[in-house]
Amino acid sequence: MFSMRMKGGVPIYEQLESRITELIVSGEIKEDERLPTVREVATHFAVNPNTVQKTYQLLEQKGLIYSIPSKGSYAASRDSYIDTIKATASKDFCFAVDAALKRGLTRDELVGLINGDKK
Repeated sequence: MFSMRMKGGVPIYEQLESRITELIVSGEIKEDERLPTVREVATHFAVNPNTVQKTYQLLEQKGLIYSIPSKGSYAASRDSYIDTIKATASKDFCFAVDAALKRGLTRDELVGLINGDKK
């Protein structure tokens, strides 16, 4: 079972989705590895099973997992989700860059931050 810290203000299904995505993309959950059942996750985190089911459905729609009826849910191959993950990361990055520019950071400062310059 994976661990996570619940944060107030962020829906539980989003927190679960984010954590499971992180574990799959990082390789901590291996390709074709079986995920804990909906019931196991719900019991472990004391959440409604419908919340976990919603999370698993979202992960499946994004290509991160696949389900086999009566067998469970499994981590998908990297090829099936990497484009979606990169597109989401690019969108998030663009949003963050736009916000930083609006708050006064210059393009040169942003490039410096990307290159690891600490100020």
